[in-house]
This record gives sequence, structure tokens and C-alpha cells, in this order.
Amino acid sequence: MNYINRIVLFFTVVFAVGCSSVKKLQKRPIGLINNVSFVDSKFDNPNASNGFLVRHNDKTYAITAKHILLISKTDNMKFVDFEGDLKQWKMHPKNDSTSYVITERLLNTNRKDSLTWSYLDSNWDTYNDWLVFSIKQNKTNHKPLKFREKKLKNGECLYAIGWSYKDTIGAQRVYEYKFDKTEGDYHRLIQVQGPKSLGGMSGAPIVDKKGKIVGLITSGGEDKKTKKIVLEATSSKNIVQFISQLN
Repeated sequence: MNYINRIVLFFTVVFAVGCSSVKKLQKRPIGLINNVSFVDSKFDNPNASNGFLVRHNDKTYAITAKHILLISKTDNMKFVDFEGDLKQWKMHPKNDSTSYVITERLLNTNRKDSLTWSYLDSNWDTYNDWLVFSIKQNKTNHKPLKFREKKLKNGECLYAIGWSYKDTIGAQRVYEYKFDKTEGDYHRLIQVQGPKSLGGMSGAPIVDKKGKIVGLITSGGEDKKTKKIVLEATSSKNIVQFISQLN
């Protein structure tokens, strides 16, 4: 990795010229935000970045970024485990809370993954920055995404779908990137057209032009050498392996 200021939550970027048309993706319901409530309501977070639905082996799951738990947790939560403190993890479009998904259970709890920024930073290469939930109720018209099986091509256009914190309430945004390379469990993407602020884009799905999921946003920043804005997107590879073992 050869850039700094990685964490998506705090970096500001500018617009650039776009790739090809994204009208089909803009019209397809994909984006969701996390609305997290706890038994103790003082820890509630109604806009905890992005999430999405996937379909694999005839089952639908809700997916988001694991590091979101670093900002949406209670004082009791020290690991990737709600410790009985979660009241409800809900997902819905930012512009419509009446269309929602209610998750049932976090499937990849982990009593070893510490919920601290220092742990994330020191274990970055193997962090597996994703959460997988089973679904209790789905009141959306969102058609779950399918995983892409083909390898990505250098320069291929990819799209991040969701909302940053600074995006006004409205239809899902479709932001454009080009695939650069894969390093370990992360895809490196170069920004073509992105939000004014990347804050809140964590967990947003990265899809190809056909809407096939290839990963989700983990971090972003400026390349030291090229000065270009890049994203690191957690590859969907390990998510597929994990879900496949559930069936």
C-alpha cells in the first residue's frame, strides 16, 4: 500500500470526469444505510454508513463493513460481538426509512477482533472488513446483488453505490472508479468521479457495470506519488467463502 490518510471516514475529495453511463445502476435499488439501535439508546446511530443485500446459494444476506462497529458500539462491546446490547440493526435507503431490512443475527461474530483503531491498523492486511447478517424481515424492493466470478481487468470501470454523510437525502449516488490492481484482500480503485467527502461511504458495495458485487469500501486517500484519490475495497472473495460454509 503506497498511500496515506486511508480511513474513509475523514477524507475529502473532488469531482472528476466520469466513465460510461450509469443510468441502469442509478435506477436499480441497491444502496442502504445502517440504522443501529441499542438497548441503551444513548449509543444509537441512525446513519452508520452503508450496507447492501446479496444472494448466494438461494439465501439472502445483509452486508456492511466491520470497522463500522468502531463507531457504532456500546461501552460493553470490546470485540465483534454485541454482548446482548443490540436492540435492532436495520438497513434502509437514506431517502426512505419506510422501505427497510431488519437483520436477524450477526453471523461472523469474533471474540478475537478487538474494536479499536489500533487493532485495525496493526491487522490491516488480514482484517476481513465485513459483517454478514441473516435477515429477519425485508420490506424493500431491492433485488439482492450476486457475486462476480470473473477476474477484474485493469482499467475496468467499477461503481460505488450509496451515500456519504454529506450527501443530501435523495436517491442513491453512483460514484465511478477504475480498477487498478488487487493487493492481498483489497482491490485498489482510482477515482474517476466521487463524492465531495468520502466520510460515511464505508460499507458501500463496489459493483461492475452489470451490478455484480466485487467488494465493499473500506478506506480511501491520496496516493503519495500520483496524488490521485484511491479507494481500498475489501474483496468479496472471503465473504463468498464464509457464506458458502454456512450452507
